[in-house]
Amino acid sequence: MTIMQDPEWYEAGSGTPLVLVHGFTVSWRIWKPVLPLLEKHHRVIAPTLPGHVGGLPLKERASPLSIARALAEQLRERGIGDAHFAGQSLGGWMVFEMARFGLARSALGLCSAGAWRDPAVIEKFVRDGRSALRLLPYLAPVMKLAVNFTPLRRLALAREMQHGDRMEVEDAREHFARFSKMTILEEFLDEKLEPLQPLPADNKVPLRVVWGARDRILPFDDFGQPLLDVLGLDACTVLEDCGHNPMFDDPQRVANEILDFTREVESGR
Repeated sequence: MTIMQDPEWYEAGSGTPLVLVHGFTVSWRIWKPVLPLLEKHHRVIAPTLPGHVGGLPLKERASPLSIARALAEQLRERGIGDAHFAGQSLGGWMVFEMARFGLARSALGLCSAGAWRDPAVIEKFVRDGRSALRLLPYLAPVMKLAVNFTPLRRLALAREMQHGDRMEVEDAREHFARFSKMTILEEFLDEKLEPLQPLPADNKVPLRVVWGARDRILPFDDFGQPLLDVLGLDACTVLEDCGHNPMFDDPQRVANEILDFTREVESGR
């Protein structure tokens, strides 16, 4: 196992490479529940995204595409290509961009950001983000205390997952602390967000979408179905009793979905 600190980078296991890409404001640690399950089958690589606390600095103004370009550059510099990718939330958007950039052998998005039909939906998302930013100075000390208690930790994380009590206290503290330390938040939210564009017709990277049935941050009707349409997919897998961060709600099921997909791709089915 290798855990680098500057920039943050987790790597363990052996086999074909599998890159795990986390969501907005968090870090590679959001994948902790599934790492032991995936490392038995793959060389698992989990970077902290550029622009995030612990990640490489961005060379451009913060946006989904600038983060994707910086991630692709980081992976290329480390000699990583033709890898399986799985990403959650913003990380899902990133893995489909990795497919566009020619780095992905396969790309799976969990509760993936990137697509919407109604402009009002993304406008509300940005408004909610700005509201959270304004409340942050008041909420941060409360959250730091609340996560010490199991019922309050579950409540504090309820918007993100069904079973936030399963996150360890130290990880929960770090989870909220990172949000308060994100220097690109205002810049990212001020950027006019443009949705994921369809991949070129000649792009043959296998794609899959998986969604938490109880996702309260990116509900399927508003974000999941538009994503399927953009990617040209007919259906997705739904994880029952799982929220936006399903890795904590049902790590075995999440790992199974990823591994089933990578096996299908490698077997040529």
